Amino acid sequence: MKSFPGKDNSGEQYYALVSAEDFHNLQRMQELHAAGPRAPEKEDAIDLREYWRVLVRRRWIVFTFLGIALVGAVLGTYLSTPLYRGTLLMKIDRESEKVLEYQNVMPEEGAQTKDFYETQYELLRSRTLARRVIDQLGLKPPVDPASERSVLKDTLSSLKAWVAGSEQTAAPEKVPDAEDLFLDNLSIEPVRNSRLVRLHYVSPDPEEAAKVVNVVAENFVNMNLERRFEASAYAKTFLEERIKQVRVSLEASERRLVDYARERDIVNLDDKLDILMGRLKGMNAELGSAEAARIEAESVHLNMSENEGAAFVGVLESPVIQQLKANKQALENEYQQNLKIYKPGYPKMQQLRQQIGEVTQEIAQEVEAVRKAAEHKYEARISQEDKLRERTEQLKKQILDLQDRSSDYQTLKREVETNRELYDGLLQRMKEIDVVAGIGTNNISIIDSARVPDRPYKPSLLLNLAVALALGLFGGVLLAFLLESLDDTLKTAEEMEKSIGAPLLGIVPDVVRRSRLRARDVPLLAHVDPRSELAEAYRSIRTALIFAMSEGASKLVHVTSAGAGEGKTTAALSAGIAFAQTGSKVLLIDADMRNPSLNKVFDAANPLGLSDLLMTDSKAHEVTQPTPIENLFVITSGKLPPNPVELLASAKMLDLLAMASERFDYIIIDGPPVLGLADALVLANLAKATVFVGAVGVTRVSAIKGAIKRLRSVQANVVGGLLNKAGQIGSGYGYDYYHTYHYSYGADNYAQIALGKQSTA
Repeated sequence: MKSFPGKDNSGEQYYALVSAEDFHNLQRMQELHAAGPRAPEKEDAIDLREYWRVLVRRRWIVFTFLGIALVGAVLGTYLSTPLYRGTLLMKIDRESEKVLEYQNVMPEEGAQTKDFYETQYELLRSRTLARRVIDQLGLKPPVDPASERSVLKDTLSSLKAWVAGSEQTAAPEKVPDAEDLFLDNLSIEPVRNSRLVRLHYVSPDPEEAAKVVNVVAENFVNMNLERRFEASAYAKTFLEERIKQVRVSLEASERRLVDYARERDIVNLDDKLDILMGRLKGMNAELGSAEAARIEAESVHLNMSENEGAAFVGVLESPVIQQLKANKQALENEYQQNLKIYKPGYPKMQQLRQQIGEVTQEIAQEVEAVRKAAEHKYEARISQEDKLRERTEQLKKQILDLQDRSSDYQTLKREVETNRELYDGLLQRMKEIDVVAGIGTNNISIIDSARVPDRPYKPSLLLNLAVALALGLFGGVLLAFLLESLDDTLKTAEEMEKSIGAPLLGIVPDVVRRSRLRARDVPLLAHVDPRSELAEAYRSIRTALIFAMSEGASKLVHVTSAGAGEGKTTAALSAGIAFAQTGSKVLLIDADMRNPSLNKVFDAANPLGLSDLLMTDSKAHEVTQPTPIENLFVITSGKLPPNPVELLASAKMLDLLAMASERFDYIIIDGPPVLGLADALVLANLAKATVFVGAVGVTRVSAIKGAIKRLRSVQANVVGGLLNKAGQIGSGYGYDYYHTYHYSYGADNYAQIALGKQSTA
């Protein structure tokens, strides 16, 4: 034994004596509490493991639904009438082959037309084509699958008539006609990314299936040719009538044009207008050249006017003036050289002076001549431009006058030309239709004719089984989740903690379903086989209870549940055995005086018990019995009293619990269920700690919430819950906890358990 420190409800320090195993478990639990709570998982996260647990729990529903679907598929396959399908391959081009480069009367579909093939498919499904094939082959009306009688349909019909009251009140069913039944068996399958189309027809007769689809294709080709021929014949008749009307209009318009020309003496207005337009065009070109020349002369004239001296363009570009300037410069240079030798009055110097003056005078005369020439040229350009502009205006006036006089004539002439073009076009189209109507080209061709099928198309066993497998799995899974949503029983530890509003003290595996044990052997299993999963589970629960209760309490534990059959008696007894195995003295009280169980577990006589102690003068040591388990004592229920609630609430019950707290380390009360009885509420008020037991797959969540609500109403201290019957084989409840207690010792040796019980007895 070791001393474990702790604090009571008031916060004072205390030390509890626990076993070495419990000491290590408590240390581990303190470490977990010190680490703090784990972050809660997101509620909206998808838990795939939970879905898998649901399927494991409800797998027999899924398998049953799947089996029914598969059996139905097999029966339906072998009871159905075999159907054969004839298949034909045809090619549908957008345009027929061009024998002549004439346009056909029917509209030609371009590559961008999207509705062309849909139009062809609807023509294949037309009632006209169906009636034509039916009449040609003399087919009997196909059998409507919906009209075939069967035992199931007869039963359904009788049921409908019974619900309606009589068969006469039922509305008559609409019988489909032959064309609709024929088209129901005809199907069209376009070949992807091609111009090919597969045509199918389904029939109980294989020869009929092939013959019908071949005749359908042939009639479709013939109907296409007939539509083209009918369209050409209609177009020819229409064009003949239209040509007569256009001929009359053309003759009348020509007659009005001739009369108008005779009245106005008009011979050929077009030639005259063309000549004038040509002249006007040439005159405009000359006027443009004259304007350019005038602008150039004006620029030179303005340059001379702005520069009074000889520094303008004409002077600078004149070779005579440049030569004179060069001569003047040479004479001035010579004069300056001789001035160094001779005086200005020297005859030679005077001669040079005279020559320079003559050259200067010649330059001035030449500059004035250039100025006069530029001025005369500018004036000539202005005169030329004015004359050209005047001539141009005259030509424009003549053209406008001519157009005004010929407007009515042009209108009549255009009317004649329009009527003549229309008349010529209609005659040309008439000739093309005569040629094209005699050519039997077609844009539809048969590639592969249908052959007589050698095997049925329907029903297909593999296909039906595949569909049944898919539908069966889907329906089974859907039904499993539906039943799961309707199932309100306890399934997981999280549901248990959420329902009771207290921590879960432990999870107890369902050893009955996972072994060959009998139900009556389970309560003492923790003593008979300490290596079992059940014993390991209650050792863990013992540790959790020590940690949950403070030293200030009397170690008085009340065990209850929402209803009967949830394992509270086994839980109370196994917990007592676990405490007794640590050397603690434990008293087990059977307070369920309506349906006692502890006397049956120990095969003990029940002459005196709790009821006798509370109703008579019996002493506590007289009703307390030892058990085959060391340190474990029991008080059975005794005789069944008529008023158990009053007895449990009496002062004698308080005295018994006070005296037992002095002599025993732990007192465990096996109480009755909470719902429907007040006994559990009284015991919960007397006890310092209440442990609530729930069974997986048995206890309803709503019942737990109702029971906890009643316990809270009497200020009961529910220290935790105990999840019983976890890990049921065949149900999947508590799936995560299967290996929790199986880890310590492996598989239970139940033969040794049975021998151990015999040796104990």
